[in-house]
Amino acid sequence: MKLNVDHQAECSTWGRMSSTRTPYRAFKRTSYWNRPLPRTAPVARRSAEIISFLRADNTTNYVHLSGASSTGRWGNPIYWAGPSDSAYHVKNSCSLGQPREFSSVRIPDGARPDSTSDASMTVYERAKGLVYGFWRAAYDPATDTWSACGGTVYYLTSNGLAGSVPGSDQPKNRGHRGVPPSTFAVRYGEVRAGQINHVLKIAVDTTKCVHVFPMAGDECGTWSQYAPPEGTRIRIKRWVHLTKLRLSPAARTVARALKNYGAIIGDQSGGPVELKLENTIAEGRGWKWREVLNRKSLARIPLRLFQVIRHGYGK
Repeated sequence: MKLNVDHQAECSTWGRMSSTRTPYRAFKRTSYWNRPLPRTAPVARRSAEIISFLRADNTTNYVHLSGASSTGRWGNPIYWAGPSDSAYHVKNSCSLGQPREFSSVRIPDGARPDSTSDASMTVYERAKGLVYGFWRAAYDPATDTWSACGGTVYYLTSNGLAGSVPGSDQPKNRGHRGVPPSTFAVRYGEVRAGQINHVLKIAVDTTKCVHVFPMAGDECGTWSQYAPPEGTRIRIKRWVHLTKLRLSPAARTVARALKNYGAIIGDQSGGPVELKLENTIAEGRGWKWREVLNRKSLARIPLRLFQVIRHGYGK
């Protein structure tokens, strides 16, 4: 597989990378996705009720880490395409619309999506200033072609909001109801560097049939008044002392992001409260998360230690 400099920097062993190296971060510094939550961020009026709904509705009482197992399944592969990588017209394999940018996408040789029914993957093409997200992606070696059922594209120099969302500075940003591909999964290199400096995306069992900023759509799971709308931002409560929870260094890095930046509820999965990790196995890099993180690494942080930020905060 061809790798550009950014991905090569993430391929060295865990202990060799200096914690002072700042991992790449998409979008403008002032982007909604890159602004940490202040201590004074307002809590939603029904925060306690929404958290209680999540505790009752989901199969785990903590944020489950997907993609940490020895198979990497349900994680999200992440690729960094360079100018020498082949350009593909990613064909539409179903009725969902695709961005025009899919007419020419550079994808590294050997790239493969996650092996589950989602068949998801993310591709950064920094030379063109784009990040792509693919759903139900498939490569046909017989014809050397790529296809996908659904797709997302966001411009890396924009503010990261979907083009249809008020306040967006790039009308071409589109897909996944308003969640950019850069938030689909926690990168291995970010955790190894001890720095996740952006909002994360999580999935929950059921979401409400409405959406709030920064989302542009929803999946409509229930009309329960206490179910979280897609776009709901949750965080670990400010008073929680992470150092007292006996977390591993890697788990503490993820938890610190959940506390300082929070996470957007951007999907309903029909399973546990879920945060995806980068699927390094699908990438052909081996089981990088072994002895670093596992699916229960955040189990010491029960959902009752989270709170809901007021809907629409940060516009």
